[in-house]
Amino acid sequence: MPEITIKYKSAKALKALQNLTKLFDITIEGPVGKVASKDEEKAATLPITFAKHPDVKALAGIWQGKNITLEELRKKAWGDRV
Repeated sequence: MPEITIKYKSAKALKALQNLTKLFDITIEGPVGKVASKDEEKAATLPITFAKHPDVKALAGIWQGKNITLEELRKKAWGDRV
């Protein structure tokens, strides 16, 4: 049986290829991967640089001048789960 390799960039293209395989009785073998949702695609392209160049000092003093206690922060974050 003849074989070809197809490279695709987006989940939309993969979905279209999968639909075509049904029409022409073609099988897809190998790791296809999961089809990413639009939210996942957007998240992958966000320009977040903190993880590339972490600087823990950037968050220093984030609560300075705010009228909030550690207990209040925990309560807001965890609710009744603590």
